[in-house]
Parts: sequence; C-alpha cells; structure tokens
Amino acid sequence: MVILGLGSNLGDRLAHLRQALLAIKRISNITVEQVSPLYISDALLPENAPSSWDQPYINLALRCHTPLSPLELLTHIKSIEHSIGRKPEKRHWGPRVIDIDILAWDSMIYHDDRLTLPHRDLSMRPFALWPLADVAPEWIHPTYQQSAAEIVALWGSRFTGEAPLHTRQIPHRIDTSQLVGVLNVTPDSFSDGGNYLDIEKALEHAQCLVASGAEIIDVGAESTRPNAHHPLNHQEEWQRLEPILSALKDPSLFALLQPKISVDTRHAETAKKAIAAGVNWINDVTGLTHPNMCQCIAESSVDCVVMHHITVPVDPKQTIPLHQDPVDFLYQWGKNKIAELEQAGIASNRVVLDVGIGFGKTAYQSLVLLKHIRHFKSLGTRLLIGHSRKSFMQLFTARPIGERDIETMAITLYLADQGVDYLRVHNVDMCARGLKVVKALA
Repeated sequence: MVILGLGSNLGDRLAHLRQALLAIKRISNITVEQVSPLYISDALLPENAPSSWDQPYINLALRCHTPLSPLELLTHIKSIEHSIGRKPEKRHWGPRVIDIDILAWDSMIYHDDRLTLPHRDLSMRPFALWPLADVAPEWIHPTYQQSAAEIVALWGSRFTGEAPLHTRQIPHRIDTSQLVGVLNVTPDSFSDGGNYLDIEKALEHAQCLVASGAEIIDVGAESTRPNAHHPLNHQEEWQRLEPILSALKDPSLFALLQPKISVDTRHAETAKKAIAAGVNWINDVTGLTHPNMCQCIAESSVDCVVMHHITVPVDPKQTIPLHQDPVDFLYQWGKNKIAELEQAGIASNRVVLDVGIGFGKTAYQSLVLLKHIRHFKSLGTRLLIGHSRKSFMQLFTARPIGERDIETMAITLYLADQGVDYLRVHNVDMCARGLKVVKALA
C-alpha cells in the first residue's frame, strides 16, 4: 500500500489536482484504489516568508498499489510536477502549482537525500494525515506504532478548522462530476424565480453555492420554462446580468475558492459583453444555432455549453418524433454539431454538450437519454446535464417543483457514476454530500 499526498496553492488549484490525478493514473504499473476528500489549510511558511506566499493549500491523498520501487515512483512524480508547471524552488516551502509527496509505503522506514518514508513530520500535519486516514485509517505509523485513525482523533472534528493550520475538510471532490450551481436573476424561472433579483441576495446565494460544493456558477437572466414571460431582448438581459457579474469578480467574495462563472444566454450581444467582463463559459440553450453567437465564441477563448433544443422557451407539444430512438437522434445531433462548430473555428475541447433534458423531449424520452448517457461519452467532448427538479420527474413523484431535491440527488449520483463531467443543480449542498458518501464507499 502506497499513500500519495497531493497539494496546490497557486492558480486553479482543483484543476491542477485533477491534472495530477489523471497523470498518476496514466503511470504504468500503478493503480489508484481510492481518492480522499479535499482539505483546505493555511500554508506552512518559513520565517520571514513574503506575504504573497500566504495562500491556502488544498490537499488530498491517494491510496495506490504499485510494483515500482519508491525511487522509481518518485521519478515519475517529479516528471508529473514539472509537466503541470512546478518550477525549481529558490527557497524551501514556497507557493506551489502542484506538490506530490509519497506519504507512506506500507510499514517502510527509509531515508536518503531524495526521500524520507514515512513523510517527515507527517503525524503533526493534519493537512496530510487526515486525507491519509480517510483512505487508509488502519495504516500504522512505523515509528509511533499508532494507526492513522488514532493519531487524527487527537485533532477533533475534520470540519471546524480548529486543527493546526486551520485544516478542515471541504465538500468539493476531484474524482467525480463537477457541480454547477444555478443562480437565476429572473422573476419567473420554474424553480426559484424572483428569489435573487436583489443583488445582495444573489451574492449571498452565490457564496452559499460555492461553500456547498459548486465549482461553477451558471448565471441566467431569462427564463426558458414553458409559458415564461415575454422573451428578453439583450439590453434587458444585460441590465439584469451586469451588476451581478461585476460583483462576482470580487476575489474577496469567496473564502474557499474562486468559482468559474458561466452566463446562460442565447443572445450574442449579451455573450460578447459577458466575455469582456471576464466570464469563463457561455451556456447557450439554443445550441449556438445563430451565426452571430458562433462567431462570438469562435473569436474568444471561453468554453461553450451547447444544448439541444427544439423550441425556446419550451413548448411541451413539440418534441423529438415519438417513433425515433431519442438516443440515436441526439447522438447524431451531437456528432453533427461538433463538426459544425469545428468548421466555425470552435475546437471540440472548448465544447460542452448538453442533451437538453426537458427541452423538446417527453418525460420518457428524457429518462431514456439519462439511462443511456454514457453512450454520449464516445463523442469525445465533455458532457453537462441539467436535470435538477425538472418536469420529467413527474414519472417518479407528485411533489411540487421545489420539493424534488431527493429525486434530483438520486439522478445526480447515477450520472456521476456514468462519467458525466458537469451536473447543473439547484441544491448543491445535498448533491455534494451524496457524492462524498458514494465515493467513500467505492
């Protein structure tokens, strides 16, 4: 049993950690058996360190098996760190894009000028030992003859931040679907219309989404539900969006991590302004069908969510023909759409496909698409599913829209297991908690 510790405190920390995990999985003769939850902590700093070094770390542990020797594995690790962007340190304990350590190797005690096993001061570092205890609670420290579970018990709760360096577990994970939190600044969205028109309430909700486990916030100003109010023009839409997008750029707003910002719009004029304002994604429910939107995305560097639809707003009477297989129908749409966007100058690695649950599908067609969602992975792009609280859940429940979070979470767990990259949900807290438990049981 080999335990690796991964940490990052520079840039997009979760992206760096995901990149490291994927690179480790690609090493021949190594198997990653379990991934720990994430922990955030203050940086461990030397005396007189520059203030710019005081950036919080996010850490995790991997339980692995390998026939490689410790020094052979260390060589792979150093190569991975270099590939992700770690630079040689001029001074010890400086900020790091990525840091990968071998924390423990069964009961081995080893020391030379390159490697010390177990990792030095491991028993005094909750940011390293807590993740280790999550994946290997039975591991016995060969020097102290105590299990990891026994040692970490001295620090109390994992969640309060009262341990050394204010170490605490956070709800995000790097080994499952990323959660996209919904922020509707609309008066008439089907689930939460009117709740966040006030800027302070919208910002408070955004903070709550990130603290609960969202990595992306999808901000929308126009409802696409059936019988929505009159469609917004781009001036009205931007009037709603501009204040919240400006406020979301404040780095002090999010104590845990800076989320990516997505704007849900079908107007190219709005998309251009949002891109200029620094958003990361444009989420177009009309699937980039308008040439101006295609040109806008092609001339930018942002990612785009491309959703299948038949009508916007939704018209329940217009659906995929009932005699056609919805999986084949949507797969061909996705294949054609990717090719079309490539020709327009939008590379497939910038595209996130959304099969459009509830948009131009009967409840049964939506269910069939979800059941066969893994099939769409072969298209080679990332996938996003927006299933939260939607009308197809009437197949399972008579509860009103706002009371469908249990059904939403059940589908979330299924879709995560199918390898869907992003899940757009209203109740981020419930879904993140469910995903954490499922991964612990894996």
